[in-house]
Amino acid sequence: MSQQINLISPRLLKKRYAFGLREMAMGLGLILVSALVWAGFLHYQASALETQAAQQETRQADAQQDLDRLTAEASRPPSALLADRVKATQAQVAQHEALLGAIGSTIKSTASGFSPQLRALANSNTEGVWLNGFTLAPGYVALKGSTLKADLLTTYMDRLGKQPPFSGLRFSSLTAVRVQPAGDSTTQAEALPDHIDFDLYSGTLENPAEQGRSHGQ
Repeated sequence: MSQQINLISPRLLKKRYAFGLREMAMGLGLILVSALVWAGFLHYQASALETQAAQQETRQADAQQDLDRLTAEASRPPSALLADRVKATQAQVAQHEALLGAIGSTIKSTASGFSPQLRALANSNTEGVWLNGFTLAPGYVALKGSTLKADLLTTYMDRLGKQPPFSGLRFSSLTAVRVQPAGDSTTQAEALPDHIDFDLYSGTLENPAEQGRSHGQ
């Protein structure tokens, strides 16, 4: 019988480490890759935040510009041209109302056959043209008024000529004078902007005592 006896002590054997150089290199590589990925993610987030911040600054700048524009418009004095137009419109409305009231009362009270002509005058209203007075008599018509533009007077005359009571009417005389506003006067006539006063005549007034119906302002 034989028996082998191990006389080498386990302490004298060469120890093998669980992690060698290869494993350490792989670990370091993995750590490096993870760090690069994390750095890329942080860079992406930073770029997104910078983009959002730039967009927010742009919106804030636009809002500030709108606020400055609205503030400037709010502090801007009223337009002189617009004020003149408002005054002109108010004066026209007042004159139209007065004229239509006079025409209405004349239509109700007249017995001399001028009602159709008065209605025709009322129906020939033209924006920018208004009558200040008129005279109607057999074979005679006189109109006094104002217009903002000369071509509007032609439109008014054409519209008036299309009314049956004035069909075929031909004006034999026309006078027109340009009037400019006078300073800061508050009278109705001088409150109007630059306009033209006109007089239209058709026919001849043979007997002033039989001139029919007249109205003037």
